[in-house]
Amino acid sequence: MTTTFATNQNILSIKGYACNRPQSRLFGQFNFGPRFNEDFVVVTRPDPHAADINEFPLYCRIYNPSSIHSTESPPLVVVHGGPSLPSDYLYPLAHQFSTSRSIIFYDQLGCGRSSQPEDRCMYSIENAVHDLKELVHSLQLDKFHLLGHSFGGIVAYEYLAAGMHQGSGDCLSLTLDSTPSNMKTSLEECSRLEEEVKTELILEDIEAEEATRLVQDELRRRNECRLEEMPDSLVTAIEGRGTIFGLEEVADYVAHSPSSIDSFPSVLMIRGQYDFVTEKCIEGWREIFSQDSKPRGTAYREEEMSNCAHYCHLEDAQSFGDLIKSHCFINDY
Repeated sequence: MTTTFATNQNILSIKGYACNRPQSRLFGQFNFGPRFNEDFVVVTRPDPHAADINEFPLYCRIYNPSSIHSTESPPLVVVHGGPSLPSDYLYPLAHQFSTSRSIIFYDQLGCGRSSQPEDRCMYSIENAVHDLKELVHSLQLDKFHLLGHSFGGIVAYEYLAAGMHQGSGDCLSLTLDSTPSNMKTSLEECSRLEEEVKTELILEDIEAEEATRLVQDELRRRNECRLEEMPDSLVTAIEGRGTIFGLEEVADYVAHSPSSIDSFPSVLMIRGQYDFVTEKCIEGWREIFSQDSKPRGTAYREEEMSNCAHYCHLEDAQSFGDLIKSHCFINDY
């Protein structure tokens, strides 16, 4: 499980919401891993019940914090999926980078160490995009790379499609990691894969509850994470998963071409060979980026990682890290 160290803490109190604010904590002094700082950034929501603005703290973790404003190796901002699966499962990605590049993670509203308001109107894709903009602004990022895993890729794409990076930080590249362009198609593909498992398993003499467990376990092994044991970082993230904002709230999402795609940075699409985000689920991205009116078009390429499923960065950390490092490096300037 994730190692924690006792530190002195003060309290960040924002309009009735209190949460622990760690002092700038450095991890890795004894070769346990790269150093990081922890803090909170504040995001806002209009109060639907009053003429007021709600403020909520979002937890963020910055690896290699001294390089956050590097002009030679701008930071990588990583957006987790779920929805509401906190960033813990993505932290191992930081181990693939040298100390010259900062890696920025944050827990979206409603999960992990961030504030978790119960009012459902506080949650939407649009609000998540707004929060990403406020994060970039709060950290004063002039240039950065953007990576979104699964649902996080939707947030990252919509952030760029809305032009929110213009005037608030220059986004140099985008990585869509196991991100569907159509959630309905993705859910249909999940159902298809589940039916395939059911036809292969012998379930006639097994009670319904046990049969369901067997099917779900097999699906996880085939199409989610193909490692023999679930990594501790993923276990920790699942334990901190939010319960208010989920798949049902984004089930009708379809990516559409933005009004102007000319300002989009270079795009890398990654998925695993056995990912439940199948080839069919990413067809929309090809259509969108083939419509670029620029003479050379937005640079768009796809990588399929062999013997991986939905968590390529855990299943083949070295190869995944090499892809991301290369994508960032060639787009640093």
